[in-house]
Amino acid sequence: MGSFECRADQNKNRLYIALAGFFRGRDVDPAMEELAAALATLRPQFDVVTDLSEFVPGAPGAAEALRRGGEMVKARGRRNAVRITGGLMTGLMQFQRLLRGVFDEDSVRFAKSTAAADSILDNWPADRDG
Repeated sequence: MGSFECRADQNKNRLYIALAGFFRGRDVDPAMEELAAALATLRPQFDVVTDLSEFVPGAPGAAEALRRGGEMVKARGRRNAVRITGGLMTGLMQFQRLLRGVFDEDSVRFAKSTAAADSILDNWPADRDG
């Protein structure tokens, strides 16, 4: 079973998403509702930290939901993003493949922890904003 957690930090104007496990169709609707609620609290030009360190590629319906979620994030005005990676590279590869064409990969960096991701975003050069 997959788990999805997201939270918005309004002070930093930052969205934190954690994906873990294997997503199935029944995991999709609650995740989309949680994402929409968090996005509604952020201002445009927010940054995103996505923890994929325990994510496992999911079922086809769940994969489509990830793309739909990415499109929701883009439509709300995502600026820069950091993806937290782990040993499960197949999850990262699926995530990147699904979001190809949704986001400009120049506005994405990679980190090994949330603290490292925050540091990257806190120090992102203004002239390199995606």
